[in-house]
Amino acid sequence: MILLLGGTSETVQIAQALVKQGWEVLLSTATTMASRGQMPLNVRVRCGMLDEQGIENLIRNEKITAVVDATHPYAEAVSQNAYKACQATGVRYLAYERPCAIVESVHRVPDHQSAAKQAFSFGKPVFLTIGVRNLAPYIAEARRLGIALKARVLNHPDSVAACHDAGLSEREILCADGPFTVEENRCHMKGFGVLVTKDSGEAGGVDAKVEAARQSGCEVVVIERPKRPVPGYASVEALIQNIQ
Repeated sequence: MILLLGGTSETVQIAQALVKQGWEVLLSTATTMASRGQMPLNVRVRCGMLDEQGIENLIRNEKITAVVDATHPYAEAVSQNAYKACQATGVRYLAYERPCAIVESVHRVPDHQSAAKQAFSFGKPVFLTIGVRNLAPYIAEARRLGIALKARVLNHPDSVAACHDAGLSEREILCADGPFTVEENRCHMKGFGVLVTKDSGEAGGVDAKVEAARQSGCEVVVIERPKRPVPGYASVEALIQNIQ
């Protein structure tokens, strides 16, 4: 049985390919957000966060023979936990890695602390598209300098609650579910001079965001991707071939 750690729009495609090859698949996701596409009916699904021990227990209890990491490119902790659990149990760890999409001139930074400093250094309102787990440094910098910011987050109660817990007001939160067109991104960015994003690949809509920022005259700050524990496969086909 394959343990598929989901979290990207390619998860369904990977699950379909695994089932087609005759594998039993257990899909593990951190949240209950609906998948994009039709998940095969015979794929078992579990939801909820897992730490290293939780993944290790799942591998042993379900007699997992390989773990396929299809989590978000920035879900560093999950990838590290999965890799360590695989080492502890002796099963294979394979990762899918979305190809990067940002090639034009942007301000690249290694982490969120650096991104917050860079973004607010321009003295312009900042538009965040980074999720909800790393809002603190941006809010702190915005409050310190008196510069406006807004965070676009998933239209989900947990996301809104995380924003409020971090200290954002209602007017600083934009709830919307992608993918977004260039025009939709431009509309959302109206009145802002800086976009902060991650290189989540074309499948994550980053190309449309960067183009919208270019057309709007916005500075673009990009947080670099963390490295997978081992190099990932850049296509679903290559990933499936190497599970054989």
